[in-house]
Amino acid sequence: MTMQELEITIDNEGRVLVHVKGVKGEGCLALTKNLENAVGDVQERSFSSDYYEQPVEVSEYQKAGLR
Repeated sequence: MTMQELEITIDNEGRVLVHVKGVKGEGCLALTKNLENAVGDVQERSFSSDYYEQPVEVSEYQKAGLR
C-alpha cells in the first residue's frame, strides 16, 4: 500500500494550501474534508494527474497469493 501524505502550508496571508500525495482517484477529497470544514470555504481547487487515475484494489485472494 502506498503511503498517503498531506502537505499543509499556511502562507503569509493566512491561506491554507493542502497537497495530497499517494492517493489516486477521489480518495483525496475524503482525506481533506475535515480539514476543509475546519478551515473554512475552499477558494480554489486543482487536481493532480493522480486524481484522474482509478485506485487499484487488491482482492483478498491476491493478498493471500491465490489466483
